[in-house]
Amino acid sequence: MDYLTKFSPNTPLSISFQIDETLPEHERAFAYWTALLTAKRSSDGLFIVIGKLLKEIRENKYYKTLDYENFTQFLESEELGFSREKAYLCIKVYEYYIEFLQLDPDHIAKLNVSRLSMMVPILKKIEDKEEVVRQIEDYSGLRHGDFVREIKNKSNQDGKPSVYWSVETSKWIVNYYANTTLLQGLGDFVSPDAKEA
Repeated sequence: MDYLTKFSPNTPLSISFQIDETLPEHERAFAYWTALLTAKRSSDGLFIVIGKLLKEIRENKYYKTLDYENFTQFLESEELGFSREKAYLCIKVYEYYIEFLQLDPDHIAKLNVSRLSMMVPILKKIEDKEEVVRQIEDYSGLRHGDFVREIKNKSNQDGKPSVYWSVETSKWIVNYYANTTLLQGLGDFVSPDAKEA
């Protein structure tokens, strides 16, 4: 038996969530409900744990002990199969929200990891921790489209225009900086269907 096989975690997942089928129906229903909630909460917040573990492995070069030449090779291993983007996203979120801001991991784990990652550059500009926490709560309450628009507006440092469809006006909305954008009119839009009629 080689070193990696000896220390490989081989706990079957099904054992962790096994339900005693001999329980009375109402107790069995509650046991299934409890197991489902535990699994969902665990999976939703695992990005925090993954970020911490990956950071430790990267910083302490534990991947070398595990016979990988570099961190990227470790991430791409058959057992792990992580993209660099996903791995560094988890590390960034862990470092900023848990290590730097020292927020409650259980609370952060309830939030969307992609949103948390997108907020980091904007939140880093705020010096007051209470204001950062307030902003996190404000951003977390937004619908997805509103959230993306708000993040783009606050992080648009290169002057690129933003474009989105407005249901209210039934038109495309273009936000731009007049001193960096040259708008060219294309005339009225005529649907190909309208041309045939």
